[in-house]
Amino acid sequence: MRVFRKCLSCLFAVMVASLAVTQARADYSTPARTFDLDDRPVQYHLMGESGAPVAILLGGGPGFSSWNLEPVQRRLAEIGYRVVLMDMLGVGENERDVLESPLAAWKRQVAGVHAEVAGDEPVLLVGHSWGALMALVYTRSRPDAVSRIVMLNPVDPERRALRDLTVEIDNRREAAVGDDWPSESDWDNSVAVAGDMAVHARRQIENALPAYFLDYRQGQRYARQFSERDFEPGLNVRGWQAYRADPVDYATMRDWDVPIGFIGCRQDLLMPENLDALEANVSLAGVEVLEGCVHFPWEEVPRAFGEALMRLVPGPAELTDAKAP
Repeated sequence: MRVFRKCLSCLFAVMVASLAVTQARADYSTPARTFDLDDRPVQYHLMGESGAPVAILLGGGPGFSSWNLEPVQRRLAEIGYRVVLMDMLGVGENERDVLESPLAAWKRQVAGVHAEVAGDEPVLLVGHSWGALMALVYTRSRPDAVSRIVMLNPVDPERRALRDLTVEIDNRREAAVGDDWPSESDWDNSVAVAGDMAVHARRQIENALPAYFLDYRQGQRYARQFSERDFEPGLNVRGWQAYRADPVDYATMRDWDVPIGFIGCRQDLLMPENLDALEANVSLAGVEVLEGCVHFPWEEVPRAFGEALMRLVPGPAELTDAKAP
């Protein structure tokens, strides 16, 4: 089913790669902490000094685990934040039934860890692609709880940049590997039975993810780190369906007193549509466009990405000065 295929291909606009040159490990390196949500534990991971301002780093897919954002978490901690990172409900460490709307469950999960770590203090939200949309969804529900948003290679709120995404993935892969391309039956994203989910997840990881790198072979090496446990196809589809039913509109964003920054790759599959749409509809607090990368600047141009992040994310001293009367 073509629509299903397109939704699942959107997953890889959300995954975040390693900031370091060395390969990331396929797991969290910090111990898990927990808080209770509906009398069940939710796991999360912290980096940074106690008492530092809090940032929540958002990835997702939706339905993709978040351990691979850990290098970005580390970079934010170096800037001076206490940074939360966690898998969304329904996948990875927080694999469990999500009986309500995925977005409703997700908002309650973020609100829960927000209260657990930051109390009543506003937090910095940093989201990559789908995670950037989720930063907007959370801010819409609690605008006074957010101090700033930084969108990393985001999907634009109206999702216009996604219209030709599947074609772009196909074209990039075909250009890289020529005729070595799976047949339609191998690349069909429809899932007949639940037992096919693991195979389906693996095909998505192997066939779509490498196209999000300027160097396709680098993307193939990166994809080998992920297993079927890192992706829940059904949650991915339901997450996109839930957002399409209740998207964030630009008029709402303009009402917020929340600065929004943008970091993206010029060669990204979602460029320039996502940046054009944002700049035409809201006033951005800062824009950083990086060269030589597609969707994973943490892997492709780590130094340039780190410098861009430092320019857009205020350090603790700046936050203190901003609060002073």
